[in-house]
Formats: sequence, structure tokens, C-alpha cells
Amino acid sequence: MAKRANSKAAKIRALLAERPDAKAKEVVEALAAKKVKVSAAQVYMVKSASGNASGGNGKPKAKKAAGGYESLIQAKRLAEAMGGVEKAKAAMDVLARLM
Repeated sequence: MAKRANSKAAKIRALLAERPDAKAKEVVEALAAKKVKVSAAQVYMVKSASGNASGGNGKPKAKKAAGGYESLIQAKRLAEAMGGVEKAKAAMDVLARLM
């Protein structure tokens, strides 16, 4: 779908390009001064669609474990072969220092 250059969303995007850290209320007020009537909801929708949204609570998202279940099975086998988790940890610490 083509984006119109003079649409409200385009004007919101243009203002956010100038001031990317602007709050929705600030955007609404700035556009109201230019005789463009938008709501905070419209600003939030444009921000989320363009990727400029704050992203929730600010906490970094948890990353998935590399390898997932297979890696856990391998770690379990290593711990069993080494004689326990503590011995495997100690060996991994020594290996980390060598690398």
C-alpha cells in the first residue's frame, strides 16, 4: 500500500524523524499548532509500525538458549562424565581462562 505524502500518518512520521524521542502528547501538541488534528492513539500506532516505539517495560528481552534442548542434554552428559556438576563447572572455568 502506497503512503500518501500529506496524510496525518506522514506528518506524524515527519515530526518523529525530526524529534525521535518526542512523547505522543508532544507530537499531538506540535501538530495541533500546525492545524493538524491527531490523537495520541494515532501517534502510538505510527510509532509502533515504524519501530520507534519504546518497546514495553525497558527490560532487555531474554534470548533463547543456543541449541536449546540438545545443548542441555550435552551439558548433562558432560557433567556425568566429569563426576558431577561442580567438577564440570571447575573444568569449564579453567578452560575459559585458557581461551
